[in-house]
Amino acid sequence: MQSALSLDPTLAPRPGPKRRARLPRGFGLLWVAAVLVPALGVLGAGVMAWVDVRQEAGARLDRTVEMLRQHALRSFGAQDAILTATARATDRMAWEELRNSPALHGLLAELTQSMQPLVRSVMVADGAGRVVLASWEYPARPVSVTDRDFFAALRAGEREAVGEVIAARPMGWTIFPVARHAPLRPGEDQPGIIAAAFNPDPLAAFYASVSETARDTVLLMRLDGAVLARHPPLPDPAAEPAQRPARQARLAEALAHPAGETPAVTASVGDGRPRLFVARQVGDWPVAVAYGLSTEALNRAWRQRMVAPALGGLVAAGLLLALTAMAINGAERQQLAALRRIEAETQLARAGRAAAIGLLAAGLAHDVKNLVQAVRSGARLMERRAEDPAEVRRCAGLLGDAAERGRRLVEAMLDFARGGGGEAEGQGVPLEAGQALLDLAELLNRTLGSGWRVKVVVPPGLPPARGDRAGFEAAVVNLAANARDAMPRGGTVTIAAWVEDLPESRDDIGLKAGRYVVAAVSDTGAGMDAATLARVGEPFFTTKGPGRGTGLGLATVRGFCTRSGGALLLDSEAGRGTTAAMWLPVA
Repeated sequence: MQSALSLDPTLAPRPGPKRRARLPRGFGLLWVAAVLVPALGVLGAGVMAWVDVRQEAGARLDRTVEMLRQHALRSFGAQDAILTATARATDRMAWEELRNSPALHGLLAELTQSMQPLVRSVMVADGAGRVVLASWEYPARPVSVTDRDFFAALRAGEREAVGEVIAARPMGWTIFPVARHAPLRPGEDQPGIIAAAFNPDPLAAFYASVSETARDTVLLMRLDGAVLARHPPLPDPAAEPAQRPARQARLAEALAHPAGETPAVTASVGDGRPRLFVARQVGDWPVAVAYGLSTEALNRAWRQRMVAPALGGLVAAGLLLALTAMAINGAERQQLAALRRIEAETQLARAGRAAAIGLLAAGLAHDVKNLVQAVRSGARLMERRAEDPAEVRRCAGLLGDAAERGRRLVEAMLDFARGGGGEAEGQGVPLEAGQALLDLAELLNRTLGSGWRVKVVVPPGLPPARGDRAGFEAAVVNLAANARDAMPRGGTVTIAAWVEDLPESRDDIGLKAGRYVVAAVSDTGAGMDAATLARVGEPFFTTKGPGRGTGLGLATVRGFCTRSGGALLLDSEAGRGTTAAMWLPVA
């Protein structure tokens, strides 16, 4: 029975009723992903852009603060030069001699003029803290400076001191003093003091020139938090002394921060605005320069960088949403097509099974008629010979035999109608194809007609296959009916089963690699030429005459094989007969 079989053409499904496909829940996540993925991309780009903006701002701040530190070093260097020159000029001179020296007054006036506008004045005070020599007047009035903080710092042991911003007496200038001890005179316990009046206005003007935005702050301050020069000016100068402890703590944090590392965003002490704060001490002087970069500048730079990623994210989201809509629409169309195909196959299977039942019913009608005739004849004979017990018993035995044949015939028909007790295809109990063929043998012998003989060949140990028994039996009946019709003068319909191993997938015949149970129905009829064989299996195509065939038999068989994971293969040549083989995967 094993031969090279050709693939029957693919059956075209008949369209089913229009309905709405129900997509799996996973498709709903596509809408979320279409928005979430670009959003996450934009979010990641935003985080990276913010980090870059912060790092660039930190590097820029480091360069700016270093420039401020160098500027402050030069400014304080000028102050130091004046203080040094004054100390040398007044060394070893008595305080009274200094008070009465117009030449030294002229020298101090010339030094001050050379340093304008950075230095407003220079003065010398004796050990008691009284001014003895001043650049702004001669003779100098003996004003006491003992109430100034720089005097207290020097008396506490500081080598150099920077005073807080004050209104200088008697001129009313806004200054902050830079002071050091004068050389100690012979016979004195306390050295005098030399001080230069630092003008903060040029510093504030320079700070305004390097400020990036109107909300940035640039300042020079003492290490204790006292502000010496600032841009913009303090919003509330009267509150400055109370803010010194907080500003001192903030300055200590900034000075401890390593250069090159991005500073943290903190709230400014004066106005509470968030800023990046960087500070550096000015040499050995007890002062530091600081820059507070407003986060508004950072936000503006970040927004500028985010224009391209945001537009890209919007475009990506739009494309993904469009692709998602196309994918969902395509999936809906495929699912609708699958539903329609299943409905068409179900209708086709029902039509084929109905045709098989009709075929069996036609054959059974003849056998039932013969059984009824036998019963009637036996009953009449018993009626005529009622007085002969032996004859009555013989007739009763004949009636019993006829009833037994009728019972077997009806049970076979019922078993076929119930599908042999099988379950839904591909589920439940595997298909015992060999036993099903043996059970069909007697039924087919009775229904095909007296001119045809059914021969069933089933090897022992045939493994179970995938598929439902009802569909399998209907397929065999349809194939047997086709075989009978191919031999109008009678003949033998051979039904055989065996096992085939397919080592590799055969896409050309629709079979995957694996083990298969093959159930084949063969006839010795006229066969078919290549053109007819190419169309066999199409729905409603038949080679039989009008009124003799529906064209659904082979289509039903192919649908059963496909649903079971197998295929229907046909092998036929004109004059040689036809073999229809159902390949069903081993369960």
